Amino acid sequence: MNKRIINKQIVIENYSSKNSIEYDNNTNKNFLYGEATKKFIKNIKITNKDNVIADIGCGTGYVFELLTKKYRKKNIKFYGIDPAKGMLKIANKKIKDKRTKFIEGSFEKINLRDNTIDKIISTLALHWVESIDKALKEIKRINKPNGSIDILMIEKNDGKEFKKMVFRVMKKYLSNKQIFYAANLIKRITKKDLVNKFSKYFDLKNNYKLSIKIKKKLIYGSCTQHIKWWKARSLQIISEIKNKKLFIDALKKELDKFKTKKGIPFDLSLLEIHLFKK
Repeated sequence: MNKRIINKQIVIENYSSKNSIEYDNNTNKNFLYGEATKKFIKNIKITNKDNVIADIGCGTGYVFELLTKKYRKKNIKFYGIDPAKGMLKIANKKIKDKRTKFIEGSFEKINLRDNTIDKIISTLALHWVESIDKALKEIKRINKPNGSIDILMIEKNDGKEFKKMVFRVMKKYLSNKQIFYAANLIKRITKKDLVNKFSKYFDLKNNYKLSIKIKKKLIYGSCTQHIKWWKARSLQIISEIKNKKLFIDALKKELDKFKTKKGIPFDLSLLEIHLFKK
């Protein structure tokens, strides 16, 4: 059993390697989290004032794939920020739109100037930060005073039941310490706690309107679909398992135990966050 502790650097390394191709697979983009991202982006309102848009934690550029097509005639500058070089490499290959620029960086260190962004977007990335407080400070720094923010992130109880199945298999291949550190890489936060954090950095009483909604849904899929999306979003765990084939086979058997007529359920729970000037 490999006993290397899974930390944020291992996550970045994995998404900077050839594994970034795994992340960009069609199942990951169109099923479960990918489907939720697509719906979230579709409902975002982009106005004539939104001339500069930044996607923080842009990954392989999926959000800009959608936005550059939808707003192909608008003179918008798109900045994609991500710490994983492999992800950015794929994004640059896929998106040839001259309005886009991809930059290495993170929520805690966004390599953009102060007060330069009209709209900040982030989908399923904010929960990866080491400090949500540091991330919100950086978001406020780069956002224009009249700018807006649209964030989709996992809620505290996202996948609670589904992940119990995964952990039952993981504990046979990883130490308890590894599982603990891997689980705690993700900042799981409640709506109430997130409101409190935003209120520290944005004047919600006088200047800004904050909307946070919890979106819950049971998503049913085949064993193959669940394995594909889970592998794409758990590369830091897969990389630490010596016999990957045995692990995946064991995971398939465990998931199949919970198969229903509709498929295998995943208890999705996300936070939709919108902040804008009053």
